[in-house]
Amino acid sequence: MASGLDAQNKYSGLMMAVHWLMALGILTAFGVGLYMVDIPGITPLKLRLYNWHKWLGVALFTLVAARMLIKLLSKQPAYPRHWGRHTIRMAKAGHWALYLLMFAVPTFGYLFSLAAGFPVVWFGVIELPVIIEKNAEMKDLYKLLHELSAKLLVLLVVGHVAMVIKHQIKDRENILNRMIPGR
Repeated sequence: MASGLDAQNKYSGLMMAVHWLMALGILTAFGVGLYMVDIPGITPLKLRLYNWHKWLGVALFTLVAARMLIKLLSKQPAYPRHWGRHTIRMAKAGHWALYLLMFAVPTFGYLFSLAAGFPVVWFGVIELPVIIEKNAEMKDLYKLLHELSAKLLVLLVVGHVAMVIKHQIKDRENILNRMIPGR
């Protein structure tokens, strides 16, 4: 089936770069997060991984904010002409859910850290504002929200990749070329 895509129907190079940095960062943050929580006790490695995880979370929050701005200010490729309204609505809903969770995961992590009594100092240099005080009850809630939103984000990323593969291979649409530089 013809996809209706042409060479002009691509994301900008900047959008592609941010997309792939976000993908790498999300998978890295999730992997580090899973690994660090399973380290028993408090060790120098565990503390270092927690700091790296927080730094990556702040960087990802900053990147998704930049990505949102780039998205709003740049021309987006059109959806394939043969896609129906339902398919387009589902694609848009999936993308907005990804954006929502890309903001929510680091926000809940930040609030969890603050409620636990640990300020976030980005790269050990820039101290982020302490917007809430230490609070044991809220710490547990923010921890749960951080973990659940992170798992949901990874599930949505897997679904996103599955849909790309479906459109690319099963439907024979060149959808992947929209986000791959030089193709």
